[in-house]
Amino acid sequence: MQVIIYGKDGCLNCDKSKMLCQIQSIEFCYHTVGNDISVDELHAKVGQPVRSLPQIFLCDEEATRHIGGYEELRRALMSVH
Repeated sequence: MQVIIYGKDGCLNCDKSKMLCQIQSIEFCYHTVGNDISVDELHAKVGQPVRSLPQIFLCDEEATRHIGGYEELRRALMSVH
């Protein structure tokens, strides 16, 4: 499994998401909204307007799926480990 995190500098939940992946030894990619990806591009990836960050996707052999933010990531990783 790989995690893709779209976040911004100074975002507590963005930092917590990265730290959670590191602690659990989960491979992740971090993209800074406004630098690596525009807000409009992120809206297109999510499929709706984004009102908060981070926006997180889980990738496995079968698919890439949008799960939401930090709390959804925490719950998803708890169910895996």
